[in-house]
Amino acid sequence: MYKKLVILFCILFQLHVFALNIDSLKNELKLSKTNTESIAILNQFGIFYESISDYPKAYYYLNKAKLLNQNNIDVNQNIVTHNYIGYVYWHKSDYSNALFYHSKALELCKANNITNENLAFTYLMLGNDYYDKGDFNKTAKFYYESIKVAESINNNAILIQSYNRLSKLYFKMKDLKLAEELAKKSLKLNNENDKRELAVSFNSLGNIALERKQTDSALFYFQKTLLNFEKCGDKIGQSIASINLGDTYLALDQRKKTAYLDSSYFYYKQSYYLNQIVDNKFGMIYGLWGMADIDFFNKKYSETLLKYTEALRLAVDIGAKSEELNLYLKKHELYDKMGQTDQSLLYLKKHIELKNKVESSEQAKQLLKQESKYEYEKLMAQEKALAEQNKLIEAEKNKWKNIILILVLSVSVVLLFVTYTSIKRLKIIRSKNALINQINKELEFQKQEIIDSITYAKRIQQAILPPLKLIKETLPESFVVYLPKDIVAGDFYWMESLSAVHSSQFTVNSEQSTDNSKLILFAAADCTGHGVPGAMVSVVCNNGLNRSVREHHIMDPGKILEKTREIIVSEFEKSDEIVKDGMDISLCALDFSSDKKLLKWAGANNPLWIIRPIRHCELDSESHELIELKPTKQHLGKVDNPIPFVTQEFELQKGDTFYLFTDGFKDQFGGEKGKKFKSANFKKLLLSIQNLSMDEQKQFIYQTFMDWKGSLEQIDDVCIIGVRI
Repeated sequence: MYKKLVILFCILFQLHVFALNIDSLKNELKLSKTNTESIAILNQFGIFYESISDYPKAYYYLNKAKLLNQNNIDVNQNIVTHNYIGYVYWHKSDYSNALFYHSKALELCKANNITNENLAFTYLMLGNDYYDKGDFNKTAKFYYESIKVAESINNNAILIQSYNRLSKLYFKMKDLKLAEELAKKSLKLNNENDKRELAVSFNSLGNIALERKQTDSALFYFQKTLLNFEKCGDKIGQSIASINLGDTYLALDQRKKTAYLDSSYFYYKQSYYLNQIVDNKFGMIYGLWGMADIDFFNKKYSETLLKYTEALRLAVDIGAKSEELNLYLKKHELYDKMGQTDQSLLYLKKHIELKNKVESSEQAKQLLKQESKYEYEKLMAQEKALAEQNKLIEAEKNKWKNIILILVLSVSVVLLFVTYTSIKRLKIIRSKNALINQINKELEFQKQEIIDSITYAKRIQQAILPPLKLIKETLPESFVVYLPKDIVAGDFYWMESLSAVHSSQFTVNSEQSTDNSKLILFAAADCTGHGVPGAMVSVVCNNGLNRSVREHHIMDPGKILEKTREIIVSEFEKSDEIVKDGMDISLCALDFSSDKKLLKWAGANNPLWIIRPIRHCELDSESHELIELKPTKQHLGKVDNPIPFVTQEFELQKGDTFYLFTDGFKDQFGGEKGKKFKSANFKKLLLSIQNLSMDEQKQFIYQTFMDWKGSLEQIDDVCIIGVRI
């Protein structure tokens, strides 16, 4: 059994992700026959509880292991115990105790010539301690030592963590390029095996995007950060992601001049409470700080003062000098705004005094020396080879000097002749260039006229689309993602409120519903082609839908498609040529006339996806199911053997979300391998964002599309409509 425990122990340093059977471990603990076995099991308990942020239980089991192993029965287990007790203290912002236990672990490693995962992990923990104490020289030293050991033993788990921590350090030092490179290096090694470190990498990329004022990208990365921290139950991580989301929404508010302050305040408050649960004073500082900044903006000065004061008390209590320094300045600005000059000057004086103590221009230089020390061994061989190469190059240079001298004399003679002929040719070329320039100007003028015409056509096309404001008023819980490939598009979205039709266009037949005011028709359509040809077809198809409803008083989706096909074919048959253009479409009729929300739908080649919450599910991945309504496999236009379009009915429930879309999103090429996004991935994407509001879903879908496409060309128009009940 001891050999089994030793094998299990080798994976403990992958930091945090354990699928432990607690009951089984408790039984093993009872049945353990030696102290060595008991110590290993107690350590596993401690590491498990640390990974789910239950620090009191983690400390309880780790301390039991320490007492049982006080005679150093098992050196490796003793190192693990000290490292994780220190890690528990680190989570609680008690950096002095954290440093004590991690230093003790390093002493044990060196005294016993330990060079395995234990040593690499110890260096990593010491780097964390010194980072939070603001000593970046030692931070860099220990992170590079961790990488050095991890590389020598091929331990990807610790390499992933070390790259992430170095990324955080270089971000702090404002080296965004290197910080981004290290975070992506960690992501590449991870392969989504370690959710917590995956979250840390996304968090680093989010911070970098926010620093570059790329707020949309930052929001995307921080949402992925929060999702992964929630999956592994890491409350500290959730609090950090919440702080960053608060900062991002605050930046969005400042950039777009729109009201994101409520969202920002919500995430700051969420972070503060999460840190209170795990007694993380360092995290509590930033939650209070963020809320106070918004209170200050809203001129709630008394509430601002309470929060700044409590944040400053916590910073002094844990020795967080950087935070203490900035909070002195915050209180100076607040008292100045409140007109309390004496207090304002007092805190400005405290800020200056502390700044003089901690500021050192040599720190960045020393950090670079630490980097150079790690790289030294690798560079030495390169420098030696380079010196030998330079000797050969110098000898070769002398040889070529003589050859070049002869060539120069020869070339000079040739150049005299060439110059004469060139001048003659130049006159001819100038004459031709003048003609080419004139042609280019004419082409440019014609091009601009074409672009102006297409731009005007865009305004006409936009005029036939329902305003997004009207869609929001009619369907509050909805969004439309509309991304034309060119200036004008073959895709379009359409909506008709039956109340408007009833009041101004026709009287409903007695066979139809008497409460038509609550029937809404809407569709996402993909006409043949894109750009100008597609836009021209879309006008005909849009007109066909309008006439089917307004002139012919049809409300059944399948019959609407039948009548629209008839109108489109009739319009195109006026041409001398055979025209088979038309559209693929997904058309909904949403009936609010009774307590039951009835959805009627028909589709031509395009399906309808309905996502419904699963009640009483045990796993996050099973929280929703996707129901697909299959379309009639037929183009809406002229076909050889037309078949009727079938109307399908579906009773909706509260919480259901359904999506109409064209094929532009799933057919887009992108990603690392330049492949299509595909329907399966599109389904997974929609299932993964059901915890977001519809506005947040719209932003997430847009950002995912842009990230997937990258620098590749958009191949088709994109139209997606989402509605939540």
